[in-house]
Amino acid sequence: MRKTVGALFLAIILIICLVMPAGRTEASTGVRVFLPEFKVSLNGVVIDNSYSQYPLLVYKDITYFPMTYYDCRFLGLESLWNSHTGLVVVKTDVNWDYHKYSASAKNSSSYNARVASFRVTVNGKEIDNSSEKYPLLLFRNVIYFPLTWRFAVDEFGWNYSFDHHNGLVINSSAGGSAAAQLTLPIVSRELGGKGSFTMAGDYFYYEGVGGKIYQAPVSNPSAGRFVYQLPPSGLGHGFALSSLQTDNGRAVLKYHTGGVTMGADHLIWLKEDGTAQEIDSGYSSLKIYDEYTLRVDHRFPPSTNNLQIKKNNETEYIKVGDPDYSFGLFISDNGTTRSAKTNDDLYLIGDEIYVLGYEGYYDNDHSAATTGIYRVNINTNETVRLCPEEAASFKIIDEMIYFTGQNQFLYQVPLSGGKAELLIDKAVGLYEVLQGKVYYSLAEDSQLFRIGSEYSINPGGQLNKLEIQNGYLAAIFDKDSQSPYKMMVINGAGEVLYKTAENVLLMRIENGKIVFVKDN
Repeated sequence: MRKTVGALFLAIILIICLVMPAGRTEASTGVRVFLPEFKVSLNGVVIDNSYSQYPLLVYKDITYFPMTYYDCRFLGLESLWNSHTGLVVVKTDVNWDYHKYSASAKNSSSYNARVASFRVTVNGKEIDNSSEKYPLLLFRNVIYFPLTWRFAVDEFGWNYSFDHHNGLVINSSAGGSAAAQLTLPIVSRELGGKGSFTMAGDYFYYEGVGGKIYQAPVSNPSAGRFVYQLPPSGLGHGFALSSLQTDNGRAVLKYHTGGVTMGADHLIWLKEDGTAQEIDSGYSSLKIYDEYTLRVDHRFPPSTNNLQIKKNNETEYIKVGDPDYSFGLFISDNGTTRSAKTNDDLYLIGDEIYVLGYEGYYDNDHSAATTGIYRVNINTNETVRLCPEEAASFKIIDEMIYFTGQNQFLYQVPLSGGKAELLIDKAVGLYEVLQGKVYYSLAEDSQLFRIGSEYSINPGGQLNKLEIQNGYLAAIFDKDSQSPYKMMVINGAGEVLYKTAENVLLMRIENGKIVFVKDN
């Protein structure tokens, strides 16, 4: 099996629903169904219908397929059920490993089933089951689909054939992509939400019960070991609210202690050998490179001369840049009052730092001042503004700077500086660039688009998170979005490699695997 993204997908699901909950389904007319008397093979696996909890069935001489959690995913589909939307089935083109639903007793040759009367949607299209020649059936609290050409080929993309020697043979058209699943004991926090999680190198890192942070090998997730203890929250219950992230291949834990003013943020490097090292405390933005660490002091009120650098084999930071500037802040001015918002965009390229800057915060006359993108030389302290346009956030990708201003319009300017080019003249929410293709969401509806196309990539999907991970674009959509897919992974050619209807809270792409945590 190939071990590249697009070939191997590993999904972490915290809670698995195998069938639709009893008491929440409805059905109408009773019908008589039969077990197949012929051989059935699914993706090369011969199915034992006699001892299957959810066997294939035959009704009106048409074979019916059970839409269980695992059976769907084995053939490149996903099925989700809730009382509001009913059953939703979507095509993903990713095959999961086969999971056998074994029965303790041998099945009879025939049973009674019911015609389903609740809402069913397939690839975004609602099914009017009352008018179907071969209606969807309900058997053992699982929905069954007829293997007609319409569903099996047109909607699901399967190849299937039948002859007296081989019986029924079904192969999904998923292009070699595979998936498996596992469970990590990530804590459910007292005040709601899941504990923190990330993946770095060959390890998972996650928050378990009791404020404990664990490290588990990707190759053996059950062998988790304790690596860090979070302190108490200070609020009389629970532990400090934490986040885990991967920064330049390192697993970094962040949490806060104390109050808003007198407290501090703590950054902890969780090393592969199981040890931990505090790399910063206070209020700051930090970026670690192979030789240097960059730091912007974010103490309140905003200060000047707050850009720092140190070599990684040294302990003390030195200040760099023009001392009259405030760095790492977006400062807006409406003519009478000013407000400051911290910014974490920080890059080191060669001997030059790229950072937001604002000149003369404490000057009496600041009517013409705006926040801009600056280049700071770490040897000479030369501080140069790269373009006249105001900037509130920015990204550097392939010798180009992409940024938004206070109006949230999207611009680009060469790394060398100059006049910025307006790309999107509407307020943009999230944006990323992958191999020259610019992806963005509109602030008004959070729809995901790509420059050059007027069509939403996931119609109805409200974008929550968008980021580049190891050369792929990862998009997570709100679980209440009116869209069939809640997470997508897109490659450099703009192709959707993986999509899921699962509600996704967190996801990582690392070492050829896509790992995600379900948002219940």
